[in-house]
Amino acid sequence: MSQKKKNPRRGYLFRCVTVNTLLNLLKKKYMTENNVTLEVRKPEHKAFLLIANHTEAADPGYEMVATKRYLRFVASDHTLRMKMGWVFKYIGGVIVKHRERPSSELTSEIIDNLKAGIPVGLHAEGAMSVNGQTGFVSEHTGQLVKDSGAALVTYRFVGGYLRKPRWAESPRKGPIKGEFVAEYSPEELAKLSAHEITELIRRDIYVNAYERQRENPEDYSGDNLAECVERVLYLCPECGKVGTLHSHGNFLECDCGYKVEMQSDGFFHDTGKGLHYDNVLDWDMWQRARWKERVLAAAEGELIFSEENMTVRTVGDEGDTVLTEKGKLSLCQDRFEVDLGDGSEVCVIPMKEVKQVSLAGKEALLLVGGGHYFDIRPARPASPNKYIAAWRYLTGREYY
Repeated sequence: MSQKKKNPRRGYLFRCVTVNTLLNLLKKKYMTENNVTLEVRKPEHKAFLLIANHTEAADPGYEMVATKRYLRFVASDHTLRMKMGWVFKYIGGVIVKHRERPSSELTSEIIDNLKAGIPVGLHAEGAMSVNGQTGFVSEHTGQLVKDSGAALVTYRFVGGYLRKPRWAESPRKGPIKGEFVAEYSPEELAKLSAHEITELIRRDIYVNAYERQRENPEDYSGDNLAECVERVLYLCPECGKVGTLHSHGNFLECDCGYKVEMQSDGFFHDTGKGLHYDNVLDWDMWQRARWKERVLAAAEGELIFSEENMTVRTVGDEGDTVLTEKGKLSLCQDRFEVDLGDGSEVCVIPMKEVKQVSLAGKEALLLVGGGHYFDIRPARPASPNKYIAAWRYLTGREYY
């Protein structure tokens, strides 16, 4: 969907004043109450691309406080449809990554803002961390930085994942810290290849929450610490079954009887059933490897996994429309099937026509392709990641 070229400066001063005023009014109280400590440093360059790891929804606000600058952030169209989406759209003035928008147009708008003297914020992982480790940063990111001719600022958050896991419903206590990593001038970046820039971004924003926690333990106490962790973990290391894990309170257990307890250090602890993995990240890395083996071993057209009682929405420019709350999603070796129930026709999307399979919010699966744009959510906590991983494995895409 081609968009009319925008004037980057339009509304810029108004948003600068509005956002900075709000941040100045709220930051002290909010940061004190939420135990947030930021390293503050105003970049030397007027226009820069800020890239940071992404662990919670408040990261853009933290980044503006840390740099003492109003930033125009890149955000997906799905973000604008969320409950607080109007804040990002009208107050933040975001650069929208639309599902039907060519990547070249998005890149062009980012560069236009930078050339107009407006710093841009980008979370290169594309989404908040699901398992405590910084996600994959595409080679396109380094190329964007190089093509922009602007300065690059890298920033890193530690503690955000353990304080507010993306999968969790219950809040925790504990610190979040922001670290200013580096500022690279256009002259420095001009001497590097796009690949070298991507590598330094990966290095600068990388965090393994559990490694950091082992090195410098902090207390992240709260109630129901394991509740909804099956939004990430879907494969039991004891029996090897998929979709049989259930959480309650501080415990995660499988139908087979395997059970672990999550404590305030963020780690799993033995309940007398043995401990295969003591953290979400290591468990996730193991399940990805096993899931990949199963997915790639499937015969042509074979059903790999399915779930029922799914709420299926169709997404359009005017908003979302609920099609059914009794839908069925099936993953097959060569296709996705979305059964809307009630005798409705089953929507079949051949794997080769799928354009996007991604996570939105805590557990919504966005499935785009074959002329469809579905938002699919389970009746009880469950992981969309198995579908995302399977699509990437079956189509030869990288998955980290």
